[in-house]
Amino acid sequence: MVAGDIQRLIRVVFIQVPWMHWLAIGTFSLALTVSLLIRKRHSVCGAICFGLSVFFGLFLLDTAVVIRWNNGVTYQTGFDFAAEFHRLLDGGVGRWTEMLANVVVVVPFGFFLSEFLSTSKHFSARRQIGRVTLAAFGLSLYIESLQLIFRLGVFEITDLVLNTLGGAIGASSAVVVRHLWERGDERREVTHFRP
Repeated sequence: MVAGDIQRLIRVVFIQVPWMHWLAIGTFSLALTVSLLIRKRHSVCGAICFGLSVFFGLFLLDTAVVIRWNNGVTYQTGFDFAAEFHRLLDGGVGRWTEMLANVVVVVPFGFFLSEFLSTSKHFSARRQIGRVTLAAFGLSLYIESLQLIFRLGVFEITDLVLNTLGGAIGASSAVVVRHLWERGDERREVTHFRP
């Protein structure tokens, strides 16, 4: 059941989002990456990570709006906390799959944005996670606000919380991976220079 829901979600994303949108988002992200490389203010890895985080951010924005627009989803506008909580409890597997998707879909954005911030010496690991979590919250708030303004759906607090959680998980996983990688480098240097 869960695998079927995920496959359907993936199919909807790749069918309903026009290829011109993918091309525009990819071109814009690539242009930003190249401009950072030309300025030489960041490492190659940092520039690529920034381009990828921009790509995933624009992808989330475009996908959320296009899918709602194409499906003609016109829910109530405004907040209904009681109805949202009721849907959460009675939603079954499909609702839980949607919740998991809301977390997972923001993880790459958080991961690559954290990697980009790691190239700057001004951000400690804790500050990186904080900044990326705030950026994920801002992105989610923007998407939910667009849905509310254009009557494409309900401004859902659960989506806001879960998207922010996904950004925090992505940033935290980037910090952990970076720490393990650096530890591995130190071990290799010690074994390499052992007399």
